[in-house]
Amino acid sequence: MNHYETVFILNPVLSEEQTKETVLKYEKFLTSKGAKMISKEDWGLKKLAYPIQNKKKWFLSPF
Repeated sequence: MNHYETVFILNPVLSEEQTKETVLKYEKFLTSKGAKMISKEDWGLKKLAYPIQNKKKWFLSPF
């Protein structure tokens, strides 16, 4: 079985509740396609090396 790691970036203007809902929605999508979650981390708000849409800080969530 292949193991994959994914990290996605969420807009920093989302509230904490919206962030959790988005992560849960993505997790449900992956499990519905047959993925197994081995571990999950919340990195929180991180400063990126380069701005995206003129924002330097984004929420990062790796699976």
